[in-house]
Amino acid sequence: MKDILLTQDLDLDVRAGDLNAGNSDLQHQQLLLINNRGNIKEFPAVGIDAFGYLQDNDTSALLREIRKQFTADGMQVKTINITNTGQLNIDATYGNS
Repeated sequence: MKDILLTQDLDLDVRAGDLNAGNSDLQHQQLLLINNRGNIKEFPAVGIDAFGYLQDNDTSALLREIRKQFTADGMQVKTINITNTGQLNIDATYGNS
């Protein structure tokens, strides 16, 4: 999906006085993962709060929530898993990507 891009600090990416646009799939995934429900005023049910799952030993609840939220956002989720070292791997894209 093409959209306005953000910097690593989640600020608008402005280059030469213009907003930078480009493929934003990973950016959308990041924003869904780090936001809590209720953080986005217009869509209070959106947000995973992945950090909240860090102390939980049951990672399956996190994986289910990621799949649910990504699908609701219009992504086609191929795989989501957590490795033995704790790395989260996601293969999901928007239908038109």
